Amino acid sequence: MTSFKPKNIQAKFLIGIGAIVLTIGIFFASGMYFHLSSLLDSQVKGKADLIFNQVGAVQSYVREVLRPEVRAVIAEDEFIIEAMSSSYISRAIMQRVASDDKEYHYRRVAENARNPLFEMNAEESRLLGYFRKHPDEKYWEGYRKLGGVEYFVKARPVVFKKSCLTCHGVSKDAPAVLLSRYGDKRGFGHKENSVGGLVIVGVPVEKAVAGINKTTARYAILYGCVMIFLFVLIQFFFNRLVMGNIRNLSRKFHTLLKDEDKSEVLDKIVHGDEIEEVAQGIEELGEHLHQAQEQLREHSENMEQMVEVRTDELKKEVHERRADVDLFVRLLDGFNKSFTRREMWQFALPLLVQRFNAESATFICMVASHNHFSWPESTPKPALPENWREILTEVKPVFEKNRGFIPVAASENLTEGIFCLVWDESVEISRQDQDVLRAIGQQMGIAMENINALNNLLHQKDVLQAIVEGMGDPVLFVDGNCNIILANEAARILAGSFSGVPSDVECAGLFLEGAVLERCSSESGLKCHDNLPCKIALDDGRSFSVSVFPIEESGEKQGRRVVCIRDITQEKQMLVRMQQSEKLATVGKLAAGLAHEINNPLGVIKCYGELLKDGLANPDVLADLDIILKHASQAQNVLQDLLNFARPRPIELAELDLAGAVANAVGVFRVQAEKNGVQVLYFVDENLPSITTNAQAIEQILANLLNNGLDAVKPGSGVIDISLYSSGEEEVLLRVADNGSGLDRESIGNIFDPFFTTKEVGKGTGLGLAVVYGLVKDLGGRIEVENDNGAVFSVYLPAEKGGQ
Repeated sequence: MTSFKPKNIQAKFLIGIGAIVLTIGIFFASGMYFHLSSLLDSQVKGKADLIFNQVGAVQSYVREVLRPEVRAVIAEDEFIIEAMSSSYISRAIMQRVASDDKEYHYRRVAENARNPLFEMNAEESRLLGYFRKHPDEKYWEGYRKLGGVEYFVKARPVVFKKSCLTCHGVSKDAPAVLLSRYGDKRGFGHKENSVGGLVIVGVPVEKAVAGINKTTARYAILYGCVMIFLFVLIQFFFNRLVMGNIRNLSRKFHTLLKDEDKSEVLDKIVHGDEIEEVAQGIEELGEHLHQAQEQLREHSENMEQMVEVRTDELKKEVHERRADVDLFVRLLDGFNKSFTRREMWQFALPLLVQRFNAESATFICMVASHNHFSWPESTPKPALPENWREILTEVKPVFEKNRGFIPVAASENLTEGIFCLVWDESVEISRQDQDVLRAIGQQMGIAMENINALNNLLHQKDVLQAIVEGMGDPVLFVDGNCNIILANEAARILAGSFSGVPSDVECAGLFLEGAVLERCSSESGLKCHDNLPCKIALDDGRSFSVSVFPIEESGEKQGRRVVCIRDITQEKQMLVRMQQSEKLATVGKLAAGLAHEINNPLGVIKCYGELLKDGLANPDVLADLDIILKHASQAQNVLQDLLNFARPRPIELAELDLAGAVANAVGVFRVQAEKNGVQVLYFVDENLPSITTNAQAIEQILANLLNNGLDAVKPGSGVIDISLYSSGEEEVLLRVADNGSGLDRESIGNIFDPFFTTKEVGKGTGLGLAVVYGLVKDLGGRIEVENDNGAVFSVYLPAEKGGQ
């Protein structure tokens, strides 16, 4: 176990002063404590003696004055305990005193006490035994715990005198009043001059002792604070007046002896305190001056020879430094051309062997793989020294007889491995070459770290590029002027849909008129979308959600953003279909209930109308009755349409010649159209795939669409165009277009709602297209409406896969 020995003279001085001050403080604190304890001891003893004197005075007064006076006025065989018993009177008086002053403890006890309350306890019995063993002792005093409280206790024995034996001797001699009160068993049998009881007085000292301890502690704290202030003051003046000059002198010695060839002298003078350093420094400086004087004398004798030797050394050093510069330049060039560790070491190892005249060079990776790279390549992996862990942790090279182990580390916290050079045993490595090798090890570590970082960046770039290119949504990276910096394949495809030719870099087609980013072609337009998706609807029916995410940068790169474009056309269409389905379901339930409740009264109206018609002959009344029956029938037809709309329609699917079914319906409709001067055009694709559907539903769909078209066009100039052709491999498109006034945006959004109609009042119920929508949905298809010089309804029906 090493002992603590301060090396700083200031520390030694302060430790010495501290030891002296601490000793003085302990001495005075102990003296104060013992002095206060002595005062307390004398005070409590005085209080105890005062109580004993008081009790003795009371008992003496009773025996010598009160008892004879009372005896003179009462009968001889009478005895008044309250006036004649000294024990009773003294105990009663002290009980009153104790009740008024809770700090005192008084007990007068006896062995075989007449009153059991005053019988001795175990501690009091031991005190009685003490007085019996030491009959000459008049008092016993000491400190005891009574009821958990510290007391100063003083006790004296009770010796039975001859006058006491009247009541405490033989029971037959005792007064009758005593026997009647206490009986004849207890309190008797005592003999003259025998010790049979104790008088005990206790004075509490716990509070006083606590006060002494508190006072002593306060003194110690005050003393400590004063000493701390004194320490700071002494340290300040000692540091200013003494240590400053000593440190300046010591620093001067260190400055004079800090050269490498004088490091041994410097090591000798740093093992003591400042004064010892100065003394040792003066001795070493004198020795150094003596050696310098001898060297000067030798130099003066061999000056010419030494100049030649030094010139050769300088030439050699200049050549080595040039070789070092050339080595660093070539290594730097190799680092820039290397992409892996193996390439870097295969380039660097031959250069290092050539520069330092080594036989071989090896790099051993110590991070994870423990691979090694050697030159010549046939060189085996060299054995590492026993302290190779210290080489890695301390980042300090180790040079043995003909080997050197240099840590390859970019910093002290990251060591890549160990670089080993092997020389011929005759070669000596200079201190400067060792420093150069250490610097090369650090540069190689930095280069390896840079290669790792570059490889990680390239890998992350490839991963991010693959992620961005693999995204289905278009993503663009633009600068503050909305010039395209980077775009993924989806963005190029989207741009090609506007410009015709996808652009690999600029994706300029996205900024053309009518394209997605038309409003974003300026910086102000692009800023409006920051952190908030923007919904854009194009004229061709497509809809996009554009989100712009700004990149926090400064300088010339400020304002760059990532633009994400998402095609939400199908989402919007699906939402419209869902809303339409919900509307139809809600209205269907309402229509079913309404039709059921109204149809019965209408049936009653028609029934009674027919009965009235058979019994009336007045032509005017019959005409009115026909009007009633006509409108009742019309109302029933509307209700029937409602029921057809509301009731679930069981659809039986079967293979259908759709072209023939449509041709038949068109042929029937053409007759009605020609009466109104409306031209009907019909086109059917020859390669129409087969379809499985319901013929009745197809006829009803066509009838509603053709009737709507006939109502929408002008008689004499109207044209209705029906087309039927394949739409991809999985769908057949039935297209019905007219050259009427078309539909506005609001009407297109509500056209399939029940009871919605653009016709005049009385010309339509608004249920036709709602029924068409429901039928198309039941067939597994979809219906769309648009404006193209009139209303265009497109019905997409699922085709049978593989069929022609």
